[in-house]
Amino acid sequence: MSTYAIKAERLSKGYFTDQISTRSISRDFESWISRLKGKPDPYLTIEHTRINTKKRTEVCWALKDISFEIKAGEIIGLCGPNGAGKSTLLKIISRITIPTSGKIYGRGKLISLLEIGSGFHPELTGLENIYLNGAMLGMHKKEISLKLDEMICFSGVDKFIDVPVKRYSSGMYTRLAFSMATHLDSEILIIDEVLAVGDCTFQLKCIQKMKELSAAQGKTIILVSHNMDHVRGICNREINLLNGEII
Repeated sequence: MSTYAIKAERLSKGYFTDQISTRSISRDFESWISRLKGKPDPYLTIEHTRINTKKRTEVCWALKDISFEIKAGEIIGLCGPNGAGKSTLLKIISRITIPTSGKIYGRGKLISLLEIGSGFHPELTGLENIYLNGAMLGMHKKEISLKLDEMICFSGVDKFIDVPVKRYSSGMYTRLAFSMATHLDSEILIIDEVLAVGDCTFQLKCIQKMKELSAAQGKTIILVSHNMDHVRGICNREINLLNGEII
């Protein structure tokens, strides 16, 4: 029986190059109804009116018919040049966006570090954000409190844990975010280039932590990095993307 943590079957994702989102589901739906009836889009700005009355034929394929399987407990490197489709794939795995075609399967609770500061509320302190993120993952306050001291110690921001995170530097964001992601309960961890922000000492600390999580806890990790030394030193296998395809 397969023990996969993540499996993709003929996954594709395309974007209309002239499509503009209103960032609201209800307004996007109204725009779609208007186009269906042949009426002007009520939410278009003046400079985009002419573009959006054209028939949408230009599609940019971020991912093209890719399939793969990641076993539980593996550390996988996701590599490729900018624009290869790495971030799009991570957003699909994280259920942030849906594929145009194909299927994605996941087994287990997932935590994503897709960009610096994602998941943080800027007005809340570091401590409050830890409890907020834990609650969003379905953890009880007692469960979070049991790991709190270890989490804060690993991050190295203990002196500023009661300061609103809007005053944190990018390095402090990274430290706290990585510490939270690796100490809160999950089976799958996705890390997208956030280690590039930390200093060398903290990067080595993170690398050792990921190895421990995989070996001791059986956690599945997907690491996106342009640093091939990190990929070779941590990962069991690599998925290399180019122009939306696995090469």
